[in-house]
Amino acid sequence: KLQSAITLATIMWFKIASCFIFLGFNLVSAAGSGPGTGTRQGPRDCDEIYQAGNEYEGFYAIFPNSSNPDEGALVYCGVNEGLFARNTSAPRTNAKNCQDLKDGGMNSDGINVIYPYANHPESPIIVFCRQELLGGGWTVFQRRDDFDSQLDFYKTFDEYAQGFGNVGTEFYLGNDIIHELTQQGVNELYIELTSFAGVTKYAHYDMFNVGPRDDPNPYAIDYYQLTVGHFSGTAGDSLNYHNGYSFTTYDADHDTFPNGNCADVHEGAWWHGYCGYANLNGRYYEDAESHGNTAIFWDTFNDVPDNEPLKKTAMMTRGLKQQ
Repeated sequence: KLQSAITLATIMWFKIASCFIFLGFNLVSAAGSGPGTGTRQGPRDCDEIYQAGNEYEGFYAIFPNSSNPDEGALVYCGVNEGLFARNTSAPRTNAKNCQDLKDGGMNSDGINVIYPYANHPESPIIVFCRQELLGGGWTVFQRRDDFDSQLDFYKTFDEYAQGFGNVGTEFYLGNDIIHELTQQGVNELYIELTSFAGVTKYAHYDMFNVGPRDDPNPYAIDYYQLTVGHFSGTAGDSLNYHNGYSFTTYDADHDTFPNGNCADVHEGAWWHGYCGYANLNGRYYEDAESHGNTAIFWDTFNDVPDNEPLKKTAMMTRGLKQQ
């Protein structure tokens, strides 16, 4: 696999019902409508999007397959001579991230397309943007939740590099893409965490960077080195310990633990050092029982008893605007 599992670079175009449709991925919900439950929740085409009250051109999730209501497609619905969904081409934006989309007038949470690659500006990426949180502009790059079908996050180093999952539900955007996003000036990190008791807390870092897989600087650290800045928030700082470490998966051990591989011990890939105090990519458990350090955990989330897993996580980044 040379392309991210979430990219559109090699996806074919089909014109159906005056909409341009990107095929090759699944969405289990329309943008902002929640997870699929076995019945079609979203519109079948651009006309139904218009009939539902949407009057702005842009990318929308549709669900045209009545025999598989959870199989979605991303379409560009445009406006031509006052008629919605009658465009003859699918124009692209120059947005490199969700902040660019926010600056261009995109004010709602949802699935969008960006072009983050500086060396390949023609290669689009499907992302989920949080535009209604703290001024918007957040590009979500990791999400866990209690969906009907749980996504396995126990993946290889290459899979974490390329990304996996569905941006409408659970996913990891990919370390290659996260690296590209964090090279666009100074970025910040926002992490949203929810317990099984329904308590939501956050951790904010005023600087965030993920290095390249292979750094040409001989004195630099390879393998997506994590850099975070000053912490603020309600969840406590469980990430600062991991600052400066490389990314470790069960098949690529880059941690400092001498007695094994922390990604294997914790059953989840992370910026492990001597293992550590957080792992949001651990195994998903559907209950609040203690499961040790193989579960999704954030040590300083004080409302959760020791070894009790978290229910929901979301990690997102945005560029800091220059003053």
